[in-house]
Amino acid sequence: MLKTIKIIILLIIKLIGGFWLAKKLNKGKTCVLCYHGFSHHDEHLFRPKLFMKPKSFAKRMAWLKSSNYQIVSLQQAIKERGHEGNHVVITMDDGWASTHELGKELIQLNGIPIMLYITSYYMKTQGVVINVALAYILWKSVGKEFQFKDEQLGIDKVYVIKPDDIAAITSDIRAIISQLDDIVERQAVIFRIAVQLEVSLYYKGQLLFRMLNKQELLELAQDQVNIQLHTHHHCSPKEEGPFNKEVEQNKDYILSIMANAQLDHFCYPSGEFYQKQSRWLENFGVTSATTVSPGLFTKNTDLLQIPRFLDGEDVHQIEFEAELCGLVGWFTDVTSYFDNTFSAN
Repeated sequence: MLKTIKIIILLIIKLIGGFWLAKKLNKGKTCVLCYHGFSHHDEHLFRPKLFMKPKSFAKRMAWLKSSNYQIVSLQQAIKERGHEGNHVVITMDDGWASTHELGKELIQLNGIPIMLYITSYYMKTQGVVINVALAYILWKSVGKEFQFKDEQLGIDKVYVIKPDDIAAITSDIRAIISQLDDIVERQAVIFRIAVQLEVSLYYKGQLLFRMLNKQELLELAQDQVNIQLHTHHHCSPKEEGPFNKEVEQNKDYILSIMANAQLDHFCYPSGEFYQKQSRWLENFGVTSATTVSPGLFTKNTDLLQIPRFLDGEDVHQIEFEAELCGLVGWFTDVTSYFDNTFSAN
């Protein structure tokens, strides 16, 4: 209901020239967009911010190319801070295999510069990303009861799957299977659960929730896709030693595939960052780092805390346009003001 009201209000604001005015007032600023993977089947219903339908992404790119926004690389946006136009940067996170399987042709067709931040652990091990695959299995199995029994793990537990309990069950099962040192054994447990609950992790022969392999990564790198850093295990440790190890492992793995890669851009996993990490990143020669904090990139933005708009299947076109012109930030501020005013009274 609230989303519908928001869309109606934004449409009215656009009709009376609000978007045009916001865009004019925000000239010289850049909207950095964030995407993740693409949906083979119903993954966009499961995690709309993580998996977008290819045709939805294609429509976004077609609209951008027909607009008077200028799509530039992040490097160009940084170099030209204080420009006179309205720039847009496209970034993608994680390195899902669907970026190649479903997105490669879209990237080639549109010919736009993309920065792709790679998390490397599951690229190295292959197989499914366990926490995401497990959550998907449970999401597909709401209302079912299943017995998680494994003699090797010494577990015999019954779960009743309810929507609000999926995160807790996922966390519980992950903690249990973490006792297994071998990633192959952990993967096998996930596939046994999938079989038990009659959920397929394949669609038309493609394994879902997989990361890019080496060949796919190299092919994307040939299509204006700039490969950059995103930690090894997709985490953001608060302590310097563990954080540096994550970045170093990530960097080493990418360089083992692309020896001449210039890795000086970074993305905080899940947007989780701490001020002290800036200095640690500078020690690695990192010149820019992106978050998922809202806002536009300006000449005054800290290059190690660049804001981005997280686009997804659940974002209406009018919301997308409002974010590009900088209106959403204003809209959010006004909404927060009225929320605080009413709650105070």
